[in-house]
Order: sequence, then C-alpha cells, then structure tokens
Amino acid sequence: MTNSSKSLLDAFMDWYLVEMPKIDSPALLFHSYIQYLQTLGLEIIRGNMGTRTLHPQVETLAYLWAPNDQKKTFDIQVDTLFHSSKFYEFPNSFVRVTKFRLGSIQSSQFTASPIQYVLTSKKTFYYPFEAGYTGPYPYPILEELAPSGATGYFAVPVIQKGNSYAFLSLLTKKPFGFDATELDFLTKTLNLIALKWWTFIQSELTESLLSIYLGKRTGSTVYSGKIYLGELDNIQSVIWFSDIRNYSGISEKLSPKEVIQLLNDYFGIAIPKIEAYGGEVLKLLGDGILAVFPFQKHNKRVVGKKVLLAIRKLGDELHKLNQKRESEGKISIHHGVGLHSGEILYGNIGSLDRLDFTVIGEAVNLTSRIAGMCGELGKAVLASEDLAHQIPVRWEELGEHKLKGISSPKKIYAISEKK
Repeated sequence: MTNSSKSLLDAFMDWYLVEMPKIDSPALLFHSYIQYLQTLGLEIIRGNMGTRTLHPQVETLAYLWAPNDQKKTFDIQVDTLFHSSKFYEFPNSFVRVTKFRLGSIQSSQFTASPIQYVLTSKKTFYYPFEAGYTGPYPYPILEELAPSGATGYFAVPVIQKGNSYAFLSLLTKKPFGFDATELDFLTKTLNLIALKWWTFIQSELTESLLSIYLGKRTGSTVYSGKIYLGELDNIQSVIWFSDIRNYSGISEKLSPKEVIQLLNDYFGIAIPKIEAYGGEVLKLLGDGILAVFPFQKHNKRVVGKKVLLAIRKLGDELHKLNQKRESEGKISIHHGVGLHSGEILYGNIGSLDRLDFTVIGEAVNLTSRIAGMCGELGKAVLASEDLAHQIPVRWEELGEHKLKGISSPKKIYAISEKK
C-alpha cells in the first residue's frame, strides 16, 4: 500500500459514512472494518477487541475475528475465568464474543501479554515477525501466533471514558508486515471504530446490568424508556413471597460472613428456579423474595401450573442444598412461601430524585401476610383461595385466618412440595 496516510483516511471516511448507518451490532462492525482492511491488501488473519465491563458477573469482554479456517488455531482455552462465548458467522470468517469472570485481568495470560503493556503505558505496540526466527519472543502470545504465518502484530489502546481504556489488536500475514504509513492509518481508524464499537457495547451492557439488578422484565421496561414517576400498569399475576424460616434466630447464631453465605445459598437456588418457570424476581427484601408470574386470561392455568412446578423443583433443590450444608456442619435452610393470584400495579413510584420500579397493591400485602403464616401453621407453602382456584390440584384447606393488616379473615390452603 503506497498511498499516503491522509489519502487513506479520506477514502476510509467515505466508506465509514456510507456503511455505518447499515451496521447494527458490534460483531458486524468489527467484521465490516476488517473486510475493508482486506480490500486495502492488509491481509488480516486475526483481530481482537477487548474492554473491562461494569458488570457483577463479567469483568472483561473480548471480540475475536478470524477466517473460518483459523477456528482451531484461535480456539479459546476454557478455564475457571471463562464465563460464556457466542459465535457470529459471516462469509469465510467469524466473530467470537467471549466473556470472562472476575479475576481475568489478574491472570498470568493477561499480565504477560502486550495488551497489559498497551493499557498501562497508553502506547501502541508493534511487533514484526521475522521469517525463520524461533524465539525468544517478548510475550508468550507472540510465540503462539508465530506459526500462523504472521508477519506483524499491532495493538492500540483506546480511551473510553475518563481513565478507562479498551484495546484493539490486528495480526497480518502481509509480506514484511505493516509499514509506517499503514500503522499511522490503523492507529487513527482503530480509534474511530472503537468509539462506535463502545457505543454498541455500552448499550448491551446497560441493558444486561438493568436486567441483573431489576429483573429481565423490569430492566427491559426501564431500558425502553418507561421511566416516568407515576407511570403504572395494571397486570394480572401470581404473586410469590418467600423468606427463610426463623431467619432472625439463625442470624444471631452466625457471623455476618456466614449469614451472607446462607442468603447466597438460598437465593442461588431459589431465583433460578423462579425464573426458569416464567417468574420475575422484583425484590430481595432481606431474606425474602418478591416475585411475580404475569398471566392473561388464556394462559391463566398454564402459568399457575408453572408456579407449582417451580415450588416443587425448588423443594428438591433445597433438600439437596441442606444435605450439603449439613455435611459441612452448617445450619439447614427452611423457607416459607406465600402465593396469591390477583391484580397488581406495576411501575414507577417514589420522588423526582429517587424512583423505584416495583409492584404495589392489596394483593402484594396479602401475599406477604400469607407467607408469614407458614411458621404458625407448620407448612412450607401456603396459598390464597384465588390461587387455589387457579391451579387444579388437590389442596388442603386450613380454614379462615385473620391476617395482620387485612380487614377480613381469609381462607388459606396448603400445598405440598413433594410430588
């Protein structure tokens, strides 16, 4: 490539302005950019983009581009830091998106890499491979990449916000690697591509983060723009309220660290089971869980049966968990679950400066009061009359009971966790 850096940039900007409106994902953006570089004769055989994230489960995120025939060459080694990966297929190439757990930036693979140098020094890094050279190499990754026929490796730090940086790297097999003009061109265009890429990533991470902290339904609702004070919907739902039996007494016997472990053990099995059967956890209230299973008239019974399945499966998981805890000399966990079916108000309440997206209504209060009767009645799961009518199984009627804060006595039914 003999064109000047300026003329290359002019041509790139023409391409950028035409193509960017058509691109709707970070994977397509990365693929399209590398395809453009291929038209310039840069012979890219690997591209990598990565960044730290603001996410409680994922510390780093990496996008890798490679030709289809290089899948095995650039395959990822699954270890304890691996979270998940996803492939995007394109004609003759692919983009693999990999998420890594907390601790990935302290791993030896990262600290002994040119990316660590790039991010700490805020400088670009270029390594030209020499034909026939067998080492030593300044970084282990370069020794791994050498057999691919690489002639040059280039990495660039890209500022995202404040002092936060991402990185982009390219591997070429172009004879003699990248020249000075090409390196200047790549530095400038990679920074521009990274800004667009980060816009996509930030959007995806924001929606994911909202989902984790607010729940999938609520997170999606907030992300879509339903954020105004007093904006509420009436929905029909099965309401679930559960908490740990004798939690106060247990807490007095345990250290704060042990209490946190107990809560995480319980939430760690309860929340996945609720979500697996169509429920959404709205709140973690101390040791309690408030969840909803929305339904419409046509699927009222189906949703009710899913709630019953969630109860039974959670009972099985709780039994297994307690066997494990007891073998470790830990206190067993027993819970009480209250269920009710009714209309709730779902949306934003609070003040102009502090909003909460939640559910309110008499049905929510009734459900929590029913759950509070589990200890008194010696049952793990209790339900209202409305819920009992919704799920066509055998129920044990326990009579009418006066519930705190509820004006009239309510019939309460028991349900077994065993099949």
